[in-house]
Amino acid sequence: MSPQNNHLQRPPAAVLYAVELAKLKQNDNAPCPPGWQLSLPAARAFILGDEAQNIRRKVVISPSAVERMLVTLATGRGLMLVGEPGTAKSLLSELLATAISGDAGLTIQGGASTTEDQIKYGWNYALLINHGPSTEALV
Repeated sequence: MSPQNNHLQRPPAAVLYAVELAKLKQNDNAPCPPGWQLSLPAARAFILGDEAQNIRRKVVISPSAVERMLVTLATGRGLMLVGEPGTAKSLLSELLATAISGDAGLTIQGGASTTEDQIKYGWNYALLINHGPSTEALV
């Protein structure tokens, strides 16, 4: 690890698995959803592993659960992972964000008392009407 990163517990998934991501991207022939760096099959392989491509499994989870999560995200819907502490929700969200965008910093972290309404954005309707959709109109 480089001297400037000695405060990290571990590197982000995009750094830790950069070789695997590059291999999957290079071999990915399936169509990608808009804005995604990998197709759904490649994103699935990144998380669940693929022996043929020498990609290791990163989390113990039902393959059908990962497939449902990927389809949900690919169709523009949100995904909230809920469960007991220590069940790898944060790791899974980091892996999903990395497979989709290449940037695990796009994960929203909440606590046990965080509700869906608290993390979703809304609009300041006065600014929306006057200036149209813009960053300033988001609340």
